[in-house]
Amino acid sequence: MTRSWFHTPARGGFGLTLAGLLVLPIAGCGGKDTEVGNAVVVTEPNATVPTVSSTSATAPSTGNAPAAAGTAPAASSTPSAAVKTEGWGTIKGQITLKGTPPKPKELYAKGAAPKDPEVCGKDAPTVSERLVVDDASKGVKNVLVYIPKPSSVNEEAKSGAMTSDIVFDQEKCVFVPHVLALMTGAKVVLKNSDPVSHNINSRLRNNGFNTVVPGSQSMPREITAAERSPGELTCDIHNWMKAYWLVLDNPYFGVTDAKGNYEIKNVPAGTQKVVVWQEAYEKSGFVTAPSGDAVEIKANEPTTKDFSIDVGKLRAE
Repeated sequence: MTRSWFHTPARGGFGLTLAGLLVLPIAGCGGKDTEVGNAVVVTEPNATVPTVSSTSATAPSTGNAPAAAGTAPAASSTPSAAVKTEGWGTIKGQITLKGTPPKPKELYAKGAAPKDPEVCGKDAPTVSERLVVDDASKGVKNVLVYIPKPSSVNEEAKSGAMTSDIVFDQEKCVFVPHVLALMTGAKVVLKNSDPVSHNINSRLRNNGFNTVVPGSQSMPREITAAERSPGELTCDIHNWMKAYWLVLDNPYFGVTDAKGNYEIKNVPAGTQKVVVWQEAYEKSGFVTAPSGDAVEIKANEPTTKDFSIDVGKLRAE
């Protein structure tokens, strides 16, 4: 009589069941990487994990040894290999205006400010800083250039951003500087060089405050949280006073000088998303995409990247 494999074994015997015969393969062939969507699964423990684009929705998987048949692989929080940095570089360039710049708007004539005229605009007219263009080069001043999500952060650059002296002054009823970029954890001195009081009303989403700074005094303030975009600060006592701050959780930012030049050092080499923002520009000031335009940063040498602002896309003041 032939015994069936599906029969229950005799008591005390050692029988085979279907579950004991069927073992599903779990791990792939050893020594090869398998691409799954945008992620790369590394099955060799000593292999180097390749760099994955920052736009990928899936992070690289780590290489773990295959689990025993019928047992789920154990979760691991430790990557099999660190992603190697390709080096550091510098990005610099110039922001220029394309077209004929409009004439700067005069807010108040010399000595004609509606509040504290003996201090505000005493020596010169009060002129809007919304768009400041160099006549010779057409370079645009006070433009923010920054990298919101760098692939890595250089410790020297981070230390420099944290230890540099940052002063936000009020001089002749004007905020100085008009545009300020800084890193979380930095300390800024709120200074008032005027003999009259000012208040700084910050409308930043994560760093909002409203502080009165008496004449000829100053006070420190620590910046605690990053912002998704630049924010406005005003003085309610002198309502024409306006400035903008950008707060990032990394040190990769710059503000253009009087000729529209900028420079950001110790940037991770490779493709980085660079944002350009100017307060008078349409689309809430974003000259580039709000997430940034891709720029390939060269290692150990400068990368020059210029941007232009189309005068036809400026919002009316």
